[in-house]
Amino acid sequence: MSSQESPAKATRRRGAELDEAIRQAVRDELEAHGYAALTFEGVARRAQTSKPVIYRRYESRALMVVDAWIRPTPSDPEPTSTGDLREDFRLLARAVFERFSRIGIETLRGILAELPPEQIPKLTETTTSWARDALHVVLAAARERGEIGSRPLPEHVAELPIVLMRNELFFTGRPDTAPLRDREIDRIIDDICLPLLRPGDGNGS
Repeated sequence: MSSQESPAKATRRRGAELDEAIRQAVRDELEAHGYAALTFEGVARRAQTSKPVIYRRYESRALMVVDAWIRPTPSDPEPTSTGDLREDFRLLARAVFERFSRIGIETLRGILAELPPEQIPKLTETTTSWARDALHVVLAAARERGEIGSRPLPEHVAELPIVLMRNELFFTGRPDTAPLRDREIDRIIDDICLPLLRPGDGNGS
């Protein structure tokens, strides 16, 4: 009886309830089969809906995955400061690594390969907007404490930590363990980000 009731219940779902069921189906299909084997048919079957419903929402499976995965999660850090810029950077960097690792590097590379060039900026925006918001909060707090110069930072400088973390993941595939991750995070923060932002090192007050 339950197997007969499920489709009927699915047809009554609308709006946010159906959207979230589809997103969860995408996440489950990715975990079960990987990006290479992801299909609209598989997602529709798992979400107990029809393929036309999926096709109406997404032009491609790449966009379907972006919508399913690139959203705020409970593990994303709150946009607050610990009182120390280095620790703020480390917490944010770990969250970036964990978010992208959770999606899967191969999935992300598959998305990039399939997205039309004009949609890649949108992908970049949706994948890092939460981290960028948190970064601006911790930089403002560091400026008030005198850890960095008093002048506003150029956008490309302010977002450098996120760009470097993303580059490390996409183009090297590292790090795949927590010790390697933390070592790489510390290298980027201590060798590049903090020296660039210290007063008198090109930022100035």
